[in-house]
This record gives sequence, structure tokens and C-alpha cells, in this order.
Amino acid sequence: MKKTCILCGNTKGKRTCQLQNKDLVCPVCCASTRQQSCEGCRYYTVAQQYQVSKTHPVGSKHFIAEFNENVFRKVDRALILCERGSFPEAHAILQKLLPEHPRNHYIHYGMGMYHALQGNDDEALSYLDRATDIFPYFIEAHFNKGQIFMNKLDIKRMLDVYQMVIEIGDPQDEVVKQAKDILQELEHHLQKGDNITLKAYIKGLEIFEQAFEAMNNKKWEQAITLFQECARYCPRHPQSYGNMGICYGKLGQKALALQSLDKALELDPNYEPAIINRVIVESLQEGERISPDKIKTIEYYKDYPLNKKSYIQTIVQQRKDELRSVSKTPVDSV
Repeated sequence: MKKTCILCGNTKGKRTCQLQNKDLVCPVCCASTRQQSCEGCRYYTVAQQYQVSKTHPVGSKHFIAEFNENVFRKVDRALILCERGSFPEAHAILQKLLPEHPRNHYIHYGMGMYHALQGNDDEALSYLDRATDIFPYFIEAHFNKGQIFMNKLDIKRMLDVYQMVIEIGDPQDEVVKQAKDILQELEHHLQKGDNITLKAYIKGLEIFEQAFEAMNNKKWEQAITLFQECARYCPRHPQSYGNMGICYGKLGQKALALQSLDKALELDPNYEPAIINRVIVESLQEGERISPDKIKTIEYYKDYPLNKKSYIQTIVQQRKDELRSVSKTPVDSV
């Protein structure tokens, strides 16, 4: 159950307030009740940094953030409208504010959430990225980017964002607690299902990205070595074995290619890329290489099972459409 702000009673409480005996308040009430006695609170410290004319270093970055209570209230009004489903009215508020305050992180956050609540993930990310570029300590924006990456099954970036939220956020903040809960739940799932730690899983994903880049650059041997290393960290990762099968096929090593593809299918019998690639490899002679040189890249688990689609059925339908197109093409005769 969502906890509402103890002061206004209308908006979701997101910040622990030391003036209210650690109860939750919304960002607007936090800003409107902030006073000298709030010294020591992270949000009070952040408010002191909101000076238009000043820059502040964050690592190697500098940022300028605008502090405008009136803008905060209007954006929160738009967010409430979004939660109620009144998207046109919310968009009108945000669209009017944006050109007037192009460097206000909270307006970009509002636009990001406006798109996120309608399922427009890419548009939402572009605005949330802008919000955190302007104000890197904006943990609510970071957290919601993590939620979108979760929806998109972009696990590596999801983990990076949640870890950032935990590192820069107040341990008592609700979003920080939620980020910790998500990572702990994932850790439990990995240990129970795959018997690996979250740290090992993250390392495996980092190596997988390197292996994938090597494969795209046609460095087949290097890619195989990296996919094997990824599999040592994440032994139940069908994509690594499936891609190894492609690389072996590109080298003309049919037996090893089939062995890798069979391992991918052992881990996930419904892993359609391995099913298709196994048929291709099976048709080769030992020493014969997979062709053409170009490899079609798909994000299988994101684009197909997540959307309840079949990759094989999609290919079959594409072939049917191509044949229909050819049949309608005029043919000259001599």
C-alpha cells in the first residue's frame, strides 16, 4: 500500500522528514516546510546547492541546477494528474514549463514520468537522463530509470542504476530501501536458481558485453574465449553458449558449434535462436563456415518471450510476406 504524505495527505510520501518524526512527506511539502532546523538532512543540503549561478563538481562532472518552489508545485500537480490518468492535462502543464525552465531537472523528471506511465520507455529515458545530467544526485530519477531498464530486461544497466541510488541516497529514503530490496531479491533468486552471487552475475554480464563486441567485430576466437569466461561466472546463460555456437560455426568447427548450441538448448529448450542456428549448422560439412558474414542481432528474451511472440513464427511470416511480394512483381519475357 502506498504511503501518502503526512502533511498534505494527497501525494505519495517519498522523503523521510526529521521535522515530522521520520514520517514520509512528498517533495513539495518537503520543500515548503524546509527551514534552518533541517540542517543535517540531505535534502536541506541539496537545497543549498540549487543555485542557478553556481556549478558543483560531481566526480569529473559539473552541474547547474535550478531551485524553484513554484515549478516544483506545478510539476507535482502534473504528476498527480498522470497518476489519475489525466495525461493531456498533465502534458499541457509540463509542455508550458519546459521552454520557460529548460535546465530545471524536475520538469524533465516530470516529462519522463509522464511518458513512463504511458509505457513510452525510450522517451521516458531521454527525459530522465536529462534530469540526472542536470542534477546527478536526483535519486528518484535514477530509481525510475532502473524501473524502465527492468521493464526492458536491460539487467546490467538496471543493476548499475540501483547501485548508484544506494550509494548516493539516504539509507532512510523509500526509493533507496526499494532499490536495496530489489537487489536483495535478485541476489536470493540467483543463489537459489543458479547458485551464484549478484557480484558474479554482474561480472558475467560485463564480460558478455565484451564478448558480444568481439563477435560483432568478427574476432571469433577472442569472442569464444570471452563467452566461455562469461559462462564460468554465469553457468546458466544460454546466450553465451548460443553465441559460442555461432562463432564456432564461423570458424568451420561444426562439432563444437553443435555442442555449444546443444548446451544452450539444455539450459533453455525454448531458446529459439539456438534452435534456428542448430538447423543451419547441422546442414554444414565439417570445415564449412556459416555464411553470410553479417549476423542478425536480436534481443531475444526482451523482444519475443517478454512480448509473448515467437521468433520462429516471425521469420516464417516474413518469408511468406516476401513470397507474396515477389508474386506480385511483373516479369518481363523475351
